[in-house]
Amino acid sequence: MSFKDYPDIVRYFAGFLLSLKLLLESFGFTFITNEQIDSIVNIAAFLFILYFGFKNNYITKKGKEQKELLKKHGLF
Repeated sequence: MSFKDYPDIVRYFAGFLLSLKLLLESFGFTFITNEQIDSIVNIAAFLFILYFGFKNNYITKKGKEQKELLKKHGLF
């Protein structure tokens, strides 16, 4: 499994959980509440912001190299 497959797996898993929730609710079972869904979305958003905030900066070794390259070419 490559990193390219990761978004497909996440979408499939989310679709599976949603389908399971709809099926169980039609029979009167509460699989996951709206508060739990909100919590999951908040956690996912937090992790998304943290990941891309770390990835797009000039703090890491790769970021420092990119900053120096930009300075060298007069783009920073």
